[in-house]
Amino acid sequence: MAVKGTLLCGNKGLKGGTVRLFRVYQKDAADDLSQLLDQKLTYESGAFQLEGSTSRFPLTQTEIEPFLTVHHNCDMDEKQTANLGYKRWAIRLPEDYVTRGTRARKVYDFGRVNLQFEFPGEMHDKKFAITV
Repeated sequence: MAVKGTLLCGNKGLKGGTVRLFRVYQKDAADDLSQLLDQKLTYESGAFQLEGSTSRFPLTQTEIEPFLTVHHNCDMDEKQTANLGYKRWAIRLPEDYVTRGTRARKVYDFGRVNLQFEFPGEMHDKKFAITV
């Protein structure tokens, strides 16, 4: 599974946002890092590209129901981020972009997303810290 896109904060690229690709969907839960396929910080332009496979998982855990989480502090200052935590947004990705093998054969284009908007299910994650 591979996904690419660009995250914006207004009309500027969101630099340093954390984007994570997971094996299975976790509704309203903290990120289960045992299911992490890939994670990256967005570039200065806000662009990202993630790719992951289940090659390190047991044979009983090779199905992928891909979803993406984004942690960011768009339109928040350092004090707000310290008090409230980073904003966290999660979205399921189309399963028809999952392919067999350790390398993705097609890439899901997430497009350009402005994080100034509040998204359904968006929350503040006080436990999150940038570690990439």
